Amino acid sequence: MKVGILQVSVGECISDANNYVDMQRVSYILGKYGYFVNAAICLSDENDINGTFSYLRGICDAVLVCGKIESFYNVAGTKYEIDRKLSAFLLDGVPCAVSETCDDEFIADSLIPMLNSRCKTFYATNVFRTIGKTEQQLRSALKDYIKNRNKISVKFVSRPPECTVLVRYSNKTQKDTVQNFLSEITDILHDCTYSYSDVDISEKVADLLIKREKTLGLAESFTGGHIAATLVGFAGISSSFKESVVCYDNKVKHKRLNVSQYILDNHGAVSVETAYEMAANLLLDGQYDYVVATTGNAGPASEKPGETGVCYIAVGNKENIDIYPCRFEGDRQTVINSGVKTALYHLYDRISKDFVKADMTETTD
Repeated sequence: MKVGILQVSVGECISDANNYVDMQRVSYILGKYGYFVNAAICLSDENDINGTFSYLRGICDAVLVCGKIESFYNVAGTKYEIDRKLSAFLLDGVPCAVSETCDDEFIADSLIPMLNSRCKTFYATNVFRTIGKTEQQLRSALKDYIKNRNKISVKFVSRPPECTVLVRYSNKTQKDTVQNFLSEITDILHDCTYSYSDVDISEKVADLLIKREKTLGLAESFTGGHIAATLVGFAGISSSFKESVVCYDNKVKHKRLNVSQYILDNHGAVSVETAYEMAANLLLDGQYDYVVATTGNAGPASEKPGETGVCYIAVGNKENIDIYPCRFEGDRQTVINSGVKTALYHLYDRISKDFVKADMTETTD
């Protein structure tokens, strides 16, 4: 089914956070259910609403109106006698939906059911959000599933260091076939999947820390406080997140975190040894349940020639500290963003595994 999107921004800038609808996000969600956006038009002139609305109804199977819907109702509502209380309605046989923000809840509760009601065949999608493997590696691991006789599609959305795997199937596919297919893919991707829904890794980490009542300290060099910034936006995180030391300069690493001057001189700031000492000394100093340390070359220059993108991430607690060597591709901001997400993934993986071990120990006892 082809969907048209009419975004009304009359009287306000399209970038206004209170009025802006992320077209890419909406298209992504619709695509998971087998619907694609045939046309997306943004209007800033109220006089164009009726003509554009009529045009979209002519070339699309369904129309979504979002943004300044009051302006839409003032113009189109009067002409077509649309009840303002309705978020979904039929107009000349074309299903239409209206929402100011078009958030995920509206899409799931109103838009998708409306579209499904008009189709004999509709789709569901299972999400596997992964970190640590490239799209090529995932394609290789799933090569026997990408082409299958059951018409179950496997798609990849790559945003390094993340890659989301989408498994889509229709309501006509046998349930046992779908369950077996999903179970096998889950087993293959279990070591790199952090979420089975569209939830970012930062939210998963914040939620896990809060629910498990664990504290966290950060020592950030090349990530420059960005890990902390991604966490502080979540309500309740203050009970878990205690400190982030941005130790960009080597003197700060030595004075604030007691990183050995010998290690800095002989191994360099970007090294396994420095990452370990940053994490270990922060752990001793702050008495946190978990610590994360990052050190690396974000670029364009590097401590050693040819090592732009080389980074080390340390994640640990009082029992042990693991060091993860990484090499990220891309410009400076891309390397930093990759470092943030990778560090959060390893933290999430570490906490999750620790609690699995604890649960197994309790069961054995």
